[in-house]
Amino acid sequence: MHPISWSRPEDVERIELKEGGTEFSHRLITEKLHGSSFSFHITHIAPYFEHTAKGDGEHESVLYCLHGSSTQTLPDGTTHEFRPGDAMYLPREHTYEHKVGSSGLVFAVACTPSR
Repeated sequence: MHPISWSRPEDVERIELKEGGTEFSHRLITEKLHGSSFSFHITHIAPYFEHTAKGDGEHESVLYCLHGSSTQTLPDGTTHEFRPGDAMYLPREHTYEHKVGSSGLVFAVACTPSR
């Protein structure tokens, strides 16, 4: 059994997800650090950043928008404005176009299995 534990962004490594600091994450709760079967992250993306997001076939995630916004476009052309208060489920296999707005984007991520 693992004890109750706490974590803050300044206490964990900043993970650069894209070169140049355009996307980074603090993995606050992980299996490695806390023995958790899932991980919990806070991710930041720079304003106007665009990319194609693809699932890795292993992880499923829930994203929760905390600040900023983005437009997400599915392969069938469906679009969604992701903004504060929105939650998004990502299955293991997924693809969408991601365009971040002028304020950047900050979101919480719960991911299983733990990253």
